[in-house]
Amino acid sequence: MNRKALVVIDIQNDITKHYKDIIDGINSAIDWAVELGMTVIYIKHNNLSPGTRTFKPDTKGSELAPELKVVSPHIFVKTKANALTSGDFSEYIRENGIDEFYITGADATACVKSTCFNMTKAGYTVHVISDCVTSYDLKKIPEMLSYYADKGCEVKDLALYMGMKYQYKRLDNTNFTGHSLDGFARHQTVTECWRKINNDWKLVPNVYEENWSQAQCREIAEDVVHHINLDQTGFGAFDGKRIIGFATVSHRIFGAAARYVQLVCFQISEEYRRQGIGRKLFSLACEEARRLGADKLYISAHSSKESQAAYRALGCTPAEEINEELAAEEPFDVQMEYRYL
Repeated sequence: MNRKALVVIDIQNDITKHYKDIIDGINSAIDWAVELGMTVIYIKHNNLSPGTRTFKPDTKGSELAPELKVVSPHIFVKTKANALTSGDFSEYIRENGIDEFYITGADATACVKSTCFNMTKAGYTVHVISDCVTSYDLKKIPEMLSYYADKGCEVKDLALYMGMKYQYKRLDNTNFTGHSLDGFARHQTVTECWRKINNDWKLVPNVYEENWSQAQCREIAEDVVHHINLDQTGFGAFDGKRIIGFATVSHRIFGAAARYVQLVCFQISEEYRRQGIGRKLFSLACEEARRLGADKLYISAHSSKESQAAYRALGCTPAEEINEELAAEEPFDVQMEYRYL
């Protein structure tokens, strides 16, 4: 019998909207747990305090978030931070001999924290999936991950638990140089592009091929090096020491009706596409944009049918406020945005 369980804590409608940044990861963790034969358990919080406005029993706010993948009937309700205070949950894991847990969810500073502390105190083996927990206060996440480790939890990101070989790192002078893109395959065959015709977007035939030369790769790499030392933050996906995808975010905030920062670069080497690498890099870019104080990510996006489909799959939409300077630099790009709050 499998004595392991994946536990999803408080991913409900009333939880911090930051859950949307980790929901894809949690769903991937659920798929992984099912594949390994683990029990998947969902913990819901009910707030019984008089006059409460959130997590009230039998309200929409207390329901599991609609984006969350629900694959089992094992849904337990707690009324305190520690999940073990749910009598039904504690009885279930005792009757089924479950003694090893993989923790995901929110809030990292409250219910996740209390549950991890009390589970390790009770002698259970606890793993925290670091990129599948979140908080109202994102600045507290590093402190909380250290806290879990200090209390005896193993703390690793999902890719490591899943045995994935790709690593994601913030770019700096130790892992990215002017030659880092020498083996990067930026290739795309385009057959159709989106164009605005009579104020309406239409797909039109436009056949061409894009393929960076080594000289272009080095020119772009040098530009990335320059900016990550000056006014941009970069993230890279690595297969060993080879960079296979990268994204950079400008530090400059602009906009009148909203606070935007630009996603400047966003590229995945051709042979590594359709493996979720782009989604992970995009998530890291969104986290950085939020840290910078922006509420939207701005993208001057390639207009090809395939590129637009990829951006829309990430949740991007046409920009509500056009940055005329960026639009003029690439007049055939589609100006898009991603709102993560």
